[in-house]
Amino acid sequence: MKKFFIILVFLPFIIFGQNNFKLKGVVTNSEQLPLQFANIILEPSNKGTTTDKNGLFEISISKDSDSLLIVSFIGYEQKRILIDSIKNYNMVPIKMTKKLLNSQTILVEGINAKKYEQTFTLSTLDKQRLSKNYTLQDVPEMISNLPSTMFYSEGGSGIGYNYLNIRGFDQRRISVSVNGIPQNEPEDHNVYWLDMPDILANTELIQIQRGAGSGISGYPSIGGSINIITSNFSERPVSSVLFGIGDYNTRKYGVSVGSGIVDNKYSYYFSLSNVLTSGYRDNSWADFKSFYLSAVRFDDKVTTQINIYGGLVKDGLAYTGLPKFAITDKNLRRMNHSYWSASETEYSYELFRRPEEKEEFFQPHFEILNEINLTNNITLNSALFLIIGNGYFDYDASWADSSYFRLTYNNGFNPTSNPGNAIIRAMVENKQWGWIPRISYKHPNGELIVGAEVRIHRSIHWGSINYAENLPLGVSPNFRYYYYEGGKDIYNLFINENYKINDKLRIAGEIQLAYNKYLLFNEKYQNNDFEVKNLFLNPRFGLNYKFNSNISSYFSIAYVSREPRLKNYYDAAESSGGTLPQFEQNNDGSYNYNNPLVKPEKMLSLDLGVNYKNDLNDLGLNFYFMQFNDEIISNGQLDRFGQPITGNMNKTLHYGIEFSVVTKPYSFIEIIGNINVNKNYISEGFSYIEDPNTGEIVKQDLSENLIGGFPNVLLNAAINFSYEKFSLQLNGKYLGKFYSDNYYTNLQKYLQNYPNFVDYSDNVIDSYFVANLQLSYDFSILPISENIKLTFQVNNLFDKLYASYAYGKEFFPGAERNIYFATKVEF
Repeated sequence: MKKFFIILVFLPFIIFGQNNFKLKGVVTNSEQLPLQFANIILEPSNKGTTTDKNGLFEISISKDSDSLLIVSFIGYEQKRILIDSIKNYNMVPIKMTKKLLNSQTILVEGINAKKYEQTFTLSTLDKQRLSKNYTLQDVPEMISNLPSTMFYSEGGSGIGYNYLNIRGFDQRRISVSVNGIPQNEPEDHNVYWLDMPDILANTELIQIQRGAGSGISGYPSIGGSINIITSNFSERPVSSVLFGIGDYNTRKYGVSVGSGIVDNKYSYYFSLSNVLTSGYRDNSWADFKSFYLSAVRFDDKVTTQINIYGGLVKDGLAYTGLPKFAITDKNLRRMNHSYWSASETEYSYELFRRPEEKEEFFQPHFEILNEINLTNNITLNSALFLIIGNGYFDYDASWADSSYFRLTYNNGFNPTSNPGNAIIRAMVENKQWGWIPRISYKHPNGELIVGAEVRIHRSIHWGSINYAENLPLGVSPNFRYYYYEGGKDIYNLFINENYKINDKLRIAGEIQLAYNKYLLFNEKYQNNDFEVKNLFLNPRFGLNYKFNSNISSYFSIAYVSREPRLKNYYDAAESSGGTLPQFEQNNDGSYNYNNPLVKPEKMLSLDLGVNYKNDLNDLGLNFYFMQFNDEIISNGQLDRFGQPITGNMNKTLHYGIEFSVVTKPYSFIEIIGNINVNKNYISEGFSYIEDPNTGEIVKQDLSENLIGGFPNVLLNAAINFSYEKFSLQLNGKYLGKFYSDNYYTNLQKYLQNYPNFVDYSDNVIDSYFVANLQLSYDFSILPISENIKLTFQVNNLFDKLYASYAYGKEFFPGAERNIYFATKVEF
């Protein structure tokens, strides 16, 4: 009886034990570090537990009722694991994938981040690759090893003004955004990377799309789009200090602090850095101070992030290139002139860059990013932003006379001679604010995204005499020889659908309505106030067909229109030098501002590609074709500020083949390569020159001439070796010869007929190969630091003397072999 009673009392526990088992597991991040306080939930019983400081958990599971294990942790993608698939594990390993904490999932997922479901050409650089490779590089240099991409630096060293080119299109036609917020300057279309110094130190992901840009990522683009996602949040408190030193008196200092997850709801991050260099070329020094502050709050249905970032930029100007013969001379190639002229082998006139020629600019960014989960299938993203820019650049104007400065009797002055050794201060103040909402509906067969963009931009531009000799009486420091205000209103709407027809076929369609209005008003002296309005409809269609688990293909077609920059309509800063508004003139000499002479460019784009992937290899092959009407291209000349002078060409063609490969023959070796073979030429177009003998304007046919600025062969290759805490990266870039203008081989013919056609005779940037080497080693000294990373970098390993780019006669040298060493200590 006693035995029966004991069995009766313990029978439920015996039965329970027979129908339950203890499941043990460990939860880690992508770096195999344990995640403490990860949530472990069983469905449908809703029992739960959390992980300990070693990431370990243990939970009882009913064999009959519990069927799903759900693992979640703030900042990581949720894991849903079938119990049946892990019953036989003694210790279940659960590796969590970090998600973006900046409320931009619609943006990232919406532009088809999954490579093998894409309907356009896409490349990505994630946090792991960025943290491994980044030291001092600016964004153009960092992504220049991707297919069909090149960059050049005015100063040669990669610190300062850097310019990007994708498929032969300069960065004015590449749509650049940070967290989905456009960064192309609204009036000029350019991207001034130096105003975002050290942005890569705080970047989670870069997405690079080649070809016609998607409306999801911002403003319409011709050559491609780049979206930079910033985020540096971590699940635990972290901090670091960094010091780097290199050739040309280059130094970098940095400090960062992250709070980790606070109260299971908040996270904060802050970083400061300073990059200084004397520069490769004379007087091309730089002093870039940067800051990045971010805070995020996580609620059940809402994520809110605030970002404030930017930097105080000071640097010496180096926007003028060199004559070609100087490129192969180790002394001459480092010179930095305001102006020069030369014979085929030596300078005949030169004016060295004056120390007073410098700039200073400050442009902070303010962002409020929200992601609101309205339902399980409907998500709203919102980006509110404000960008404020203020600064100046001082440059030589020893060439300027009294009339250029408007120091004339009509303006109340009594000049007795022209000013001497003048320095101009060109000042600009920018304000831009806006709102970019996007809403996503995930339906059973895909996703529908609807978005809008509202941006308002206003600016003030003026020029004054910062210094000059022989000034007439009455010239005050507040005298402005030009002054005008500019602006641009931008309103965009788009609808994007990504639809899965079946397991093999996926289609995507998009239509974008883009409206913009330029403003120029309050112009002093000339009173050329005007508005220019543009309205564009940009459709796009693509499909992806998956042959099997290894092979997929895609096709896309798009039609894109984009407006000229404001300077194409009127360069008001040069009005005293005779520049006129580029509009049709009425009979009375006034201008018809409804009829500008420069037209928007229009492009029809086709892409056809195939991807292959298995456990060891990742291959991609793509063909692209772009047909333009009124393409806006450089004519090979620079304006007074070192910027390309551009204009329309009637019809142009761009087409090429891109091939890329990533292979891992061994777990510790990765081989990367890509090649672009292309042709970019004018199918119908003209230039206009003045006949030196008659003074008449002569029309020159440029048909069949190649478009300058991009090689017809571009090759990248890299070998990455990693063993335990040591890594080695060796990469090389080959560029075939290309041209500094659009006159191709006909330049000599033009010069024979018209000796003053241009003042140079060599328009070829010679082919070159440049290699870089980077070594790094990670170790720790506990309890002082969790990790110490030593990085040693050699740029231009084989000391090649080359020109990385040219406009007309202005050739820009790449720096000689140089080294950089950095130490980063993490706590």
